[in-house]
Amino acid sequence: MTAQASNNFAIAKMVVQNLQASDAKGGKGKSWLVAIAQALGGIMGDKAAKLVELTGKMDKLAAANPEDQKAAKEFQKTMMEFQAQSQLFSMISNASSTAIKSIGEGMTTVARKQ
Repeated sequence: MTAQASNNFAIAKMVVQNLQASDAKGGKGKSWLVAIAQALGGIMGDKAAKLVELTGKMDKLAAANPEDQKAAKEFQKTMMEFQAQSQLFSMISNASSTAIKSIGEGMTTVARKQ
């Protein structure tokens, strides 16, 4: 399974779980747009947690002995991973925002035409 297919599956699974959880509470249920937004927010939260983890790792490595070449190499490696994860977070954030906006505008257009 490709990474994109895996992400799509994860989003779909989270949407279904959000909708089921809402129905289980005995409420009216929430809209699928809210469920999609919450699923995307969950994925962004996972990426944000990874960024925090990497920041902590870099802090520890930065506090190491300045002459420790192994720590310097590990710091550089961690910093590059942080930058990559940061870019992924940014891409997911932009895609999420665009998707929610597009779906919302589409729903508005359909509602206006009825």
